[in-house]
Amino acid sequence: MESEEMMKRCFRRAGKKYGYTDVNAEFVSFKDFKVRWQRSYRWADFKVSDYLEDAPEGVFDSLAESLFGRICGENTGYSQELKSWVTRPGFVRDKQMIYVRRCRTILRTPAGDSRDLNESYRRLCDAGLLEYDPEIYLTWARAIDDDPVGHCSVLMKFVSISKILDSENVPEYVLDYCLYHELCHILLGFDPEGKMHSKKYSEIESRYPMMADALQYLREEALEV
Repeated sequence: MESEEMMKRCFRRAGKKYGYTDVNAEFVSFKDFKVRWQRSYRWADFKVSDYLEDAPEGVFDSLAESLFGRICGENTGYSQELKSWVTRPGFVRDKQMIYVRRCRTILRTPAGDSRDLNESYRRLCDAGLLEYDPEIYLTWARAIDDDPVGHCSVLMKFVSISKILDSENVPEYVLDYCLYHELCHILLGFDPEGKMHSKKYSEIESRYPMMADALQYLREEALEV
C-alpha cells in the first residue's frame, strides 16, 4: 500500500532523529482514532488508525515527530498539522460511516419505540442550546449493564444513546439532557489533550435548564451519564 509505505518512511526519518534504528508503522482498523506503540532500546513499532490512510505526507511527518518526542519525554501533543487535517471540512463526510460500521452495539437509527433522538435534538436547538448541524449522526444503542447511557465521538460527530432511555416512563427532559451532555463534547471540538474539557465544558453543560433534575433522576435509577 503506497500510503503505508509513505507513512513508514516518515516514521523512520523521525525515529532516526531520536536514535531509533528499527522502526515500523502500519495502519490498523481501530474503531476510534488512535495510535498505539511498543518500543525497546532502539526499536519501535506503531499501529496507526487507518482513518489517516489518505493523509498527506506532512501529517505523518508531524505525527511521527510528536510521538517520538512523547516517547523521549517531551511534553508534546498531536501536531497542529494533524489536528487541522482530522477537523477539516470533508473528514466527517469521508470517515463517519466507516466509524458507524465498526460500532457493534448501535442500532443505526434515531427512531426508537417510544422516543426519537432527532426530535430530542430539535428540542435542544429550538431552545437555543445548540445550533443544528446536519453532519451529526444520532442512533440508539443496545442497553448494556453498567455502561454510561451516552457515548460520543467528537471527530466523527457521532452520538449513541442507550435504549434504556427509549421509554415513555423516562421524562423527555432526562433524554434531552443525556443527548445534550454528549453533544457538548462535539460542540467544543477535537481536544485530545483535554485542555477545554473542564471549566469550559461545565459552563456549557450547565446551560441546560433542568440539569439538576435530570441528574437526580439518573441517580435514582442507578444510571450514569
